[in-house]
Amino acid sequence: MLTSEPHQQAGRWTAVAFLLTAFAAPNLALAQDPPPPWIRMTVVDVEPRLVDEFLVAQRELAALEKEAGVPWRNVSRTAVFGDAYRFLIMTPLEAFSGLDRPGRADAERVGVESRVERVVTGRTSLALRATPQIDHALPEDEEPSLTLVQLVFVVPGREQDYLRVMAEEVLPHFAEADMHHRSGAITLGGEAGYVHFFHVGNFAALDQGSPMIRALGAEGAQEVMARLAGVTRSSEQWLVRYLPDASYLPEPETEEDRP
Repeated sequence: MLTSEPHQQAGRWTAVAFLLTAFAAPNLALAQDPPPPWIRMTVVDVEPRLVDEFLVAQRELAALEKEAGVPWRNVSRTAVFGDAYRFLIMTPLEAFSGLDRPGRADAERVGVESRVERVVTGRTSLALRATPQIDHALPEDEEPSLTLVQLVFVVPGREQDYLRVMAEEVLPHFAEADMHHRSGAITLGGEAGYVHFFHVGNFAALDQGSPMIRALGAEGAQEVMARLAGVTRSSEQWLVRYLPDASYLPEPETEEDRP
């Protein structure tokens, strides 16, 4: 079917807009600042009767990835609420070019990964762009424990509006309450949106309620959330518990590492 020139131009502009929004740093920082890092986040569903086999393989993968120089690895599992056989795996994505040049497959790693594939029933992999300018991250030497993971899907084109409300009116209350948190923009692999990780520490912390509601009251918090009307489409959240045997923290920074 023939397409008119104006329609062709519109299609080209749509493609350009996608590239600009997908790979631009989704933050409020100055343009000359270095771009924030990428994170690979994979949500995995496991056959219930084969969970133990999956966990053994993840411990082996952690050792292999650490030996290969992957800076850090975070594996957690749904805690109490939600799918009890769902796991969240996060690693740094240092460069997309590495996906073009996988190199010669390591026989030991291939064997472990094939065991993982046999027990996995579902997998979703996302590329997240970190948003360090709004984070109140855990200290580098502190392992997370219980974390509230929140996925928020945003109307395309309203990502900056959402981020602005979160940065200026929501997350500061969590920092004031000393609740550590990190976020990432969903850039590839899913709908437009953000993933927030709130480190609650333990279930007792949930009894205290949201730091924003404690600071502003129910009506004040509702007013803030009303500013997101027409910006967000849907959200979901679950609790996950960190699995230290399948994870590891980044190496502490030394004097030589500092600029």
